[in-house]
Amino acid sequence: MHIPFCKSKCGYCDFYSVRANEKVREAYISALIKQMREYSMPAKDYLIDSVFIGGGTPTSIETGGLLKIISNVKSLYNLSKNFEFTVETNPKTIDLKGLKNLYKAGVNRLSMGLQSSDDKELKLLSRIHNYKDFEECYENALTAGFKNISVDIMYGIPSQTLESFYDTLKKTASKKPAHISVYGLKIEPGTLFHKNYEKIKEYLPSEENEREMYFLAREFLDRNGYKQYEISNFAAGGYECRHNLKYWNCGEYIGLGTGAHSYFSNCRFSFKKDVREYLKSFNYDESELKNVDMFDFEKYSLFDEHTEIKPEERIGEYIMLGFRLRAGIDKNKFAQLFYMDFDELYYQKILPFLESGHIVRTSEGYAFSPEGMFVSNYILSRILDF
Repeated sequence: MHIPFCKSKCGYCDFYSVRANEKVREAYISALIKQMREYSMPAKDYLIDSVFIGGGTPTSIETGGLLKIISNVKSLYNLSKNFEFTVETNPKTIDLKGLKNLYKAGVNRLSMGLQSSDDKELKLLSRIHNYKDFEECYENALTAGFKNISVDIMYGIPSQTLESFYDTLKKTASKKPAHISVYGLKIEPGTLFHKNYEKIKEYLPSEENEREMYFLAREFLDRNGYKQYEISNFAAGGYECRHNLKYWNCGEYIGLGTGAHSYFSNCRFSFKKDVREYLKSFNYDESELKNVDMFDFEKYSLFDEHTEIKPEERIGEYIMLGFRLRAGIDKNKFAQLFYMDFDELYYQKILPFLESGHIVRTSEGYAFSPEGMFVSNYILSRILDF
């Protein structure tokens, strides 16, 4: 579920987010709950094993609104006994009382955006918190009862050095979170960083420095008990993010809220990034709910795209997402899913990368080497011709 509200926009962020007053936030929560009810009908025979509330910054809205959303998820959907329920949060957007309320309501995993332990780097990223705020938020989360906490950090930040990144790694690992995500900064179109690229490019670490940071993170986190299971994700034993694994293993998921994406009933669809349009689409009386079709395109003017996935597209997605995982591609599983031989289709395309060491053989098939992971987008573009 997507909560598209933030207190301020970070310079690098290309996710859809807006600032809104309390009235708009309340209307959005009401609309989201209506959409949840609509989609609970086609999903009534499914057992839901993970829920993820992301943003934006979900904890930038009132805790009471979040609790209302959580309550409706639990009442409208069939949740498995050991479900994973994640809420994204940023320091300085929720206090101890709010965290206690989330935990009591059934949220059992927090994804916390630190990005850097260096206050200067945080300021350059336009973050509203400093490192002390993160420490306070993290300690509050532990006090509230959370044991499964994920922390996001970044490399490639303007003015960042190998030393300052190492300091972020050390300080983050010293907190002993269950999960750490390490993302390289990308300058995306439409962001403030992209607009001001000529001004900031001289402060960006070189590609070689970014490579050093990435391999430093892999080595340091492995030494400190964090297993890399995906290009950017590291977990203590048993704490891999089940929700994200659903994406990478081509599982089904329903995305609710403005800008959200879904893969359900062999269809991939998403909604427009437009809060006003979203509110308009759900401006109906509750008694009309039974007459609403989730794929009614005239009613659902907020659809951005809706595509039935063709077999060849599913194969491409499976390869693209599967190679992101450290385990890589399982040839037997590929044959079971698509009734085709992976080597017959792709061996000649991956051969150059086997010879260069960017792809390695595994007992099940093929996987990226550490060097391959760092340049994964380039390799995938050569294998899949996109």
